[in-house]
Amino acid sequence: MNEKNYNILNKKSTQRPIVKLDEKVANQIAAGEVIERPAAIVKELVENSVDAGATSIEIFISQGGKSIIQVKDNGWGIPREELPIAVCRHATSKLIDNEISNVNTYGFRGEALPSIGSSGRLNIKSKTTNSQDAWEILVENDNVGKLIPTSLNIGTSVEVRDLFYRTPARLKFLKSDKNELREIFDIFKRLSLINPNISFSLREILSNGSNKLIANYKGVSTEIENSNENLEGHQNKYSPRISQVLGRDIFQNLLPIFFSNEDLVVEGFISLPTFSRSTLGHQYFFVNGRPVWDKNLTSAIRVGYSDFIMKGRYPVAVIYINCPTDTVDANVHPAKTEVRFQNLNYIKNSIISIIKSTIASFNTRTSTAVSEGMMDAFRKNINHDDTFKTKKNNSSSIFSYPIKKNIIRNSSELLFNEVSSRNYQNEFSPRAENHKIKYEKNNEKSFPLGSPVAHVHENYIISQTAIGIAIIDQHAAHERIVYEKLKTSLRNKSIASQPLLIPEIVELGDERSLTILEFRNEFEELGVILEPFGKKSICVRSLPEILGQVNCSLFLNDLADEILEDNNISVVEEKLEMVLSKIACHGSVRSGKKLSFNEMSFLLRTMEETPYSNQCNHGRPTFIELELKDIEKLFNRN
Repeated sequence: MNEKNYNILNKKSTQRPIVKLDEKVANQIAAGEVIERPAAIVKELVENSVDAGATSIEIFISQGGKSIIQVKDNGWGIPREELPIAVCRHATSKLIDNEISNVNTYGFRGEALPSIGSSGRLNIKSKTTNSQDAWEILVENDNVGKLIPTSLNIGTSVEVRDLFYRTPARLKFLKSDKNELREIFDIFKRLSLINPNISFSLREILSNGSNKLIANYKGVSTEIENSNENLEGHQNKYSPRISQVLGRDIFQNLLPIFFSNEDLVVEGFISLPTFSRSTLGHQYFFVNGRPVWDKNLTSAIRVGYSDFIMKGRYPVAVIYINCPTDTVDANVHPAKTEVRFQNLNYIKNSIISIIKSTIASFNTRTSTAVSEGMMDAFRKNINHDDTFKTKKNNSSSIFSYPIKKNIIRNSSELLFNEVSSRNYQNEFSPRAENHKIKYEKNNEKSFPLGSPVAHVHENYIISQTAIGIAIIDQHAAHERIVYEKLKTSLRNKSIASQPLLIPEIVELGDERSLTILEFRNEFEELGVILEPFGKKSICVRSLPEILGQVNCSLFLNDLADEILEDNNISVVEEKLEMVLSKIACHGSVRSGKKLSFNEMSFLLRTMEETPYSNQCNHGRPTFIELELKDIEKLFNRN
């Protein structure tokens, strides 16, 4: 800390009279709350355009918004006599009878334009339908210029130049042009998602005076029957715009959600658990038509996916919430990006419930990204220059294919009806042997996961489906089945416990033993009966029947690792689910188990009936589906 700053901090305070701040200083202070960066200006101006009834909004940006921001619309415009008032603080046309609790527009504070005028050089041009001329007004250094006639079509054009030229310190704190443009693009996407009937375009002004198109979203009909073609049943009024903004690759991995009652409507789309991102950047929330950032809503998404997604990954979500305006406060922050709910827990629980029920109803669908990843892996291993090369002087073969040895195993290891298993965990094998095959092999249409045709590497089932083939990971699939069964038993308090003939002593050490014993009562609910055996060991007297034979030492050590890693033993419910997941992992069919045809078919049918069976407890996919058309592409057949 330099000497000057030190002296300021240690300067003795003296009593001074209370005075009203100069209007220019007050404006600069208020502008700092509303205009944090170029993206905030874009947000305020675009929201004004939407409030003005625009059906087309164009945005032009230069140097990440630091040099030029221009927003043009075809709304109803601002009358000549109102232009000087529009740039005054707390002047707005959006409050009816000064009632702030019933706001149906984006803006209502009357701070955006004057704050922008205090942050840069502001130029406004506007023309209304009732006026023959357009009018222009300039605001610079809080000085409002005179009205002058100009040329413009019906609507408004607002241009901001030289942002923060009067406060260079704030300009230095802005990020690079590229990062600021990224923030603007994020605002642009959010406002586009909530206004599907409006056409939006974003262009960057280059140094040579030309402009580059960054994104262009044409306005789409909000009627479901007129939405884009082939949306695969994902139809609500936002579907076409979501497909435009997020792209078809993401949209085809989204699941529609809908919940409605008298005082709450929740709709939108959430991604399959096996389709996720590394950040929260693909989660969008809208409350009564307003884009918001709310930790409580992101928390609801996290809890809803807690059982289905890999740690460190985040689902894609576009969620629209509509509730009575008097139950939500949008006046929490000048930027209007935060809201407060009167019935927060009710809304969170509704979101969590609809997420879980939606994922459960799509249990036989998996992410296309998983399938595409497999196809890409196949393509990388195919050298087309060598693969499809005509062999000269060889009349017995048209093509030469490179063949790796020892890839195809003995046929007795591939065909189900030649495979047997007598070491199947739990009662799965007996139940499978009694399972009656209710379909013919060629009748895949009745069963989403099809009929089994092969078993490879003692872990993967190959089945033929109506549209191609599916590859199922037997361990991951059965792990989810056992986990859901355990959760149901826990809810019903009906987990059967099997006493050990000879109790087993497991040495864990002081800390690990104490950690496990703190959950002694919770373990008993799961059928695990434990007792202390000295300070460093635990006596295992009983285990859940579903586990079958298990290595108690490995089992308890794994549980201790899981609990210590979380380091928050107060959240019992999360711990119980963690224990259930670990039990399911140990109690499921292991890789390397050979299964009979009946066992395989029984596993597929059970997967189809089990909620969330398209991913295991750790978020990995349980199966991959490849369409026949994609497989044929590998062989250049189409």
